[in-house]
Amino acid sequence: MTKFKIILTLAITLASSTSYARQKQFELPTSISLDSTNIDSTLSNIETKYVFTFRNMWTDGIPKQTSYSIDGEQFLGTLEEGTKLTVLTTPGNHVFQFFYSPDYFEVYTDSLYSSGGHISNYSVFLQLSDVQIMSEKPIIYLYPETDTMVSVKLDVKGKLTFSYPEYKDGWEFKASPNGDLTFGENTYNYLFWESSQHYQLKNIDYASGFYVQGENATEFLQKKLSEAGLTSKEQTDFITYWAPRLAQNENNFVHFVFNEDCNQFAELDIGPTPDNIYRIYMLWFPIEIAHSLSPQPIQKINREGFTVLEWGGQELPKLQIYNASN
Repeated sequence: MTKFKIILTLAITLASSTSYARQKQFELPTSISLDSTNIDSTLSNIETKYVFTFRNMWTDGIPKQTSYSIDGEQFLGTLEEGTKLTVLTTPGNHVFQFFYSPDYFEVYTDSLYSSGGHISNYSVFLQLSDVQIMSEKPIIYLYPETDTMVSVKLDVKGKLTFSYPEYKDGWEFKASPNGDLTFGENTYNYLFWESSQHYQLKNIDYASGFYVQGENATEFLQKKLSEAGLTSKEQTDFITYWAPRLAQNENNFVHFVFNEDCNQFAELDIGPTPDNIYRIYMLWFPIEIAHSLSPQPIQKINREGFTVLEWGGQELPKLQIYNASN
């Protein structure tokens, strides 16, 4: 049967790092997908088999067994290659719960149906339960049409760890058309801040982006930043920070986040209101096996009127990537 994909909403519960006890329940838009269902000649009509493959795991610390429940009854299952759990049961609808390891949220499924004599293959997309990620070197350029007194406030989605000039309930300064930012007697090229925040797997689209060989990192960034409309100076600031990091790895997964989607890192409150605000963050991590990707379109900056540009990035945990379209 042709493979198809059904996205289901899961209820996820934060797992304790020392026990199977549930501490706090809340809803997150993560997913499980049905990859295929087929007749299995080894099964009778009163048997059905579910095979769950766990995706997006850390490459270290993969367990050999995992706790799970079916219709409320708990079991300990053996994992094939650390990723596959096979459950033999009766035909019909069943509700599953998975506790892969303390590093991930527990996963609860909706009712999953499987016919007698069939095997149903599912992918379970895991989300790390408590990992802090740095939003590195977000820097903000401001280009008003005339010298303008400006205030900038951050609503950081995490903990502000560093800023320069020092952030004290906001920044207030004079911005000039050439990009100079004047604080009293001191002049800066941009505003700098960094923060730590919880890593959220649900916020990254792993189906689109780019695979970038380390040796081609500079060329890749030059091309994409040119498409985005960054100036040579802005490109230089970006590339001299990120290219050496990418170049350390044989291959990298790269995904860009633009504009309003960057509010997941921090929201900007700028007065007076700019005519255009352009934000670009690069999310990336080293990868060993490259799967097919949809090339990501690059959004272009609009520099008409008072323009603000922010760029930053995050090095994500090294994951095993599964291309759900396969």
